[in-house]
Amino acid sequence: MSGDTSIDDELTYDSSGYRKHKRPEGWGSLCPEDLDEDPEVLLNSGVLVGKQRYNVSGKYAFAAQNHHGSNWHGYPIAWKNLPTEAKNELISSGRLDRKTYDKALRKNWGS
Repeated sequence: MSGDTSIDDELTYDSSGYRKHKRPEGWGSLCPEDLDEDPEVLLNSGVLVGKQRYNVSGKYAFAAQNHHGSNWHGYPIAWKNLPTEAKNELISSGRLDRKTYDKALRKNWGS
C-alpha cells in the first residue's frame, strides 16, 4: 500500500448525512466546528492508504471513506489511530510535522 498525495479532481466530499454532530443517543460522525480548512480541500490533499484517505488539520486527524462512486465522507479519528504509513506520507508532503504529531500523541488529541 503506498500513499498518494496527488490531487484528484474526481474526489468529492459528500457532507449530506455524514457531517453531523453526534448526539449521545444519535448517529453520525462528530464534526468539529472549528476546522481551519474546507473538508473537500482536506480530502483532496490527503494521502491514500488502503481504501481510506487520511489528513490532518490543526488538532484534528481525519479519515475518509469512499461511497457511491467518487463521493467520500470523512470523520475525525484519534491521532493514535493514524496509520504509520499515512503519518509518514503526511510528513513527507509537508501537511504534518513530527513536533505536532508527537504533541498530539502526548496530549491524546482526538481520544
